[in-house]
Amino acid sequence: MRSVQINQIMFIDAFERDVDFHSEYPQSAYLDLKKGEVIWVFEEDEDAEMAAGIESEENHSIRMTMDASPDRYLEIPGRDHGEHHDILRGFLNSGWTEDKELKSRVQRAYSGSIGRWKETIDNRDVVHAYHEFRDHKIMEMAEEFLHEHDIDPLWQ
Repeated sequence: MRSVQINQIMFIDAFERDVDFHSEYPQSAYLDLKKGEVIWVFEEDEDAEMAAGIESEENHSIRMTMDASPDRYLEIPGRDHGEHHDILRGFLNSGWTEDKELKSRVQRAYSGSIGRWKETIDNRDVVHAYHEFRDHKIMEMAEEFLHEHDIDPLWQ
């Protein structure tokens, strides 16, 4: 397993993104295994200019560089809706509180929409506890993904 210094915030931003969200300008994220940098590239070169003001030639050049050295770049998969909901369900069924009445009310509030669940419970402490659980779970998943690719992350 090789150690790679990786910017944790940038990696997690790419790793936790909702891939089921259909952007008008689709992008992919890659980890440069030599530099530890996260690189975003638009799937269509023309989209780079429309969405971010990046010259289409620059986006094309990045894609060609990555294509020429596939062993140097690892695509960072995002999460799908199901995974995000699995994390919330995991939280709801965890031991996040000993208050059985609160736990039951919060579990009943979930009807398949994370946003609606947050609005329905209207409890800052519960939402905060969920975000802590979620952040921890995403980090576990990210490290598992990297280990599966023989990478030991040295988080920066």
